Amino acid sequence: MPIRVLDATVAAQIAAGEVIERPASVVRELVDNALDAGARRIVVEARGGGLREIRVQDDGCGIPADEVELAFARHATSKLSTADDLWSIATLGFRGEALPSIAAVAQVICVTRAAGADVGVELRIAGGEVQAIMPRGCSPGTTISVRNLFYNTPVRREFLRSDAAESAAITSVVTQYALAYPEVRFSLVIDGRAALQTSGNGDLRAATIEIYGLDVARQLLAIDAAVGEGIDLVQVRGLVSPPGLTRSSRAAIHLFINRRAIQPRGQIAIVLEEAYHTLLMKGRHPMAILNIKVHPAAVDVNVHPTKSEVKFRNTTQVMSVLGRAVRTALLESGVRPWEEPGVPASLDTAQRRFELRRLGTSSESVWDAPSWMTAGDEYGEIPAMDDRRAVGQSGAWEREPAPPDAQLITHASKLPPLRIVGQIAQSYIVAESPDGMYLIDQHAAHERITYERLMAQRGAGAIERQELLIPQVIDLPPTAQDVLLDAADRLAEWGFAIEPFGRSLRIRAIPAVLYPGDLTTALLEIADHLSGRGGTTPHDWREALLITLSCHTSVRSGQTLSFDEMRGLVLQLERCSSPRTCPHGRPTMILLTTTQIERQFGRIK
Repeated sequence: MPIRVLDATVAAQIAAGEVIERPASVVRELVDNALDAGARRIVVEARGGGLREIRVQDDGCGIPADEVELAFARHATSKLSTADDLWSIATLGFRGEALPSIAAVAQVICVTRAAGADVGVELRIAGGEVQAIMPRGCSPGTTISVRNLFYNTPVRREFLRSDAAESAAITSVVTQYALAYPEVRFSLVIDGRAALQTSGNGDLRAATIEIYGLDVARQLLAIDAAVGEGIDLVQVRGLVSPPGLTRSSRAAIHLFINRRAIQPRGQIAIVLEEAYHTLLMKGRHPMAILNIKVHPAAVDVNVHPTKSEVKFRNTTQVMSVLGRAVRTALLESGVRPWEEPGVPASLDTAQRRFELRRLGTSSESVWDAPSWMTAGDEYGEIPAMDDRRAVGQSGAWEREPAPPDAQLITHASKLPPLRIVGQIAQSYIVAESPDGMYLIDQHAAHERITYERLMAQRGAGAIERQELLIPQVIDLPPTAQDVLLDAADRLAEWGFAIEPFGRSLRIRAIPAVLYPGDLTTALLEIADHLSGRGGTTPHDWREALLITLSCHTSVRSGQTLSFDEMRGLVLQLERCSSPRTCPHGRPTMILLTTTQIERQFGRIK
């Protein structure tokens, strides 16, 4: 095939594909322009996942009537004049690619009125071609409507996700801006439903309340640190969570460089999480809303087509200030690091994969329970039972018999017989065995019991559910709500009944094992997994949901247990197939052998 110059329309569509990946990309570019125009109020509306229509209205400075058509020309911008300006960018947009890229793959209507002008102007463009331009009465500012996105590039539409998933991505983008610019009033409407509304009063914590709720926002710790001056200035401001407030993914980590949102990955995310070293359980992530301010000449924002990554002039200094600021805030809040013995990192993953494989080999098939794991109450409520451990004439320990209504499993217990002694710190059960003394983490142990019970129920076809006498109305971040509503049918198979209720969710039923007080946290984690942050395959999602439900249905640390409850819990743990670790991979118990105890008392040297 001979070499030839591409048609201008084809070239424009190719270039647009580098900037406009999905509807959320349109929202990002248009909001960038609105903020650069000095807007104090921005309204974003989306229909049909943003494919049918995206509308962004602002009260910024507007575009002069004689420059409107030029604004949609490629590489036309008011934010740069020379190449040297690339090394000191103080605006969000600067390439002059946003508007022409959008116009190349959609039908666009731009209505704008510059400050001081008597009348505005309306410009209509389709597929990059100007259709009409005319005077228009309107308020100062700019309103851009983008309709039928990718109508002339249908192949690109085929690679998009569902309308709900695309709406969730739009919500995520607007959420980022609302946190980066708390002084701007943001409104988001998805398919006619108000999804987000911030006050624009300049208070970051107030904006956080609108997104994560009052209970979460009031727990966050303030960060305010600055080092250096001029071009060497590094300032870190924002909010971070205490170790007790975590998420199962990095979805609640919001990072900004000079208020430009970047992805929560790479070195910055690693340094942030390293500040929590020894303070977080494996697999948990902190919440954070942090803006890192540096001199515009000390950062290169022109290293990624979507402007979602940056490069620092002095990376070491930035990371040092960030890590120290977060760690200091944690320590000053009264948090102290602690060390937790763990198991090899590969153990938890390998173990859970093995357990899930036993329930089915095909990622799309209905799980088949093994012969010893049947439906019923095998892992039901913790029973009260006699803890007498008979010692026969031979002096051998005998295992306590199961209650008459229990379904016995076919394999032998993987634990020695245990005799309950008591409870320490309302968190650990002390038990005696022929080997010595066991300390059992009551929460981790009950997680394991509940996890295997849920596997049995799922293998039998359905998770038991409980109808709530009074439906619960809960507030979640808009992105999480969109994801959960989109997956309402899938969640129904797990015992949930979820429906929209204004800007909130109404929960009519939950899995029978789930404690209603943990419902909000559990749904947040489920939303993360549904978004693909915990793995994208059906097995990944099922595994994550089993672990999430088992965690939020279990006996808590700090909960006093009676002897009957401790005996029942330990008996059920003995009957588990993998009793020595919880679903997260942490140990459920540690053993102090008789020899170790005697050595501590000096009886063995």
